[in-house]
Amino acid sequence: MKTTSLGSSLKLATVVFTAAALTTSAQAAEASSGGWAAVGGSLGGLLLGVIQLIVGLSMAAFSITKGLQLLSKLLGGLDVWAEVKNRNIAVALLAAGVVVSYTRVISGGIGAMTDSLATLGTGNVANGAIGLVAGLINLFVAVSVASFAITIVFRVMDKLTSSIDEKEEFKAGNAAIGAVYCGILVGVSSLVAAGVGGIGSGISMFLSALVSAIQG
Repeated sequence: MKTTSLGSSLKLATVVFTAAALTTSAQAAEASSGGWAAVGGSLGGLLLGVIQLIVGLSMAAFSITKGLQLLSKLLGGLDVWAEVKNRNIAVALLAAGVVVSYTRVISGGIGAMTDSLATLGTGNVANGAIGLVAGLINLFVAVSVASFAITIVFRVMDKLTSSIDEKEEFKAGNAAIGAVYCGILVGVSSLVAAGVGGIGSGISMFLSALVSAIQG
């Protein structure tokens, strides 16, 4: 299976969202003049959607790869795909939970980047730049938080279930513990994704206040 590194994924995200920024600015200018220019602006909006889809697909590949690599590490180097091939339901459920958790948290970062582009429609270059930078920072935060959250879940559960050797249970194919861990990871990811969205708003507000202070 081919892997997608964090660096290449984030570089692609930066490139396509910069292109999206230019597209959105042109879209706002064209739409304001009406007529065929408005049609051009609508096409620009369609292009923006395609660009956002490319970013999402790129980060999805990274999320799956990184999530399974992290899971293998947390299980002591266990070969996840080998276990799946051997029909280990416990590991399969856990892997599904990790991938869902990873993608949900990172989707919060991508969502913040998407929302930040809306500021470009105002025609204010400073606001647009702030939104774009805030979105990129938020994506970095989301990627970091995703790995951290999954690791914390494993450590906390290890403390709470001291009488159970989770690694051995997963290797033995205990589907029950796989289902429990999958549910916990998905539930926690919802809370973490909401927190990531809040961080994105806070970063944007901070940068806006900083720029205003510098300009003032």
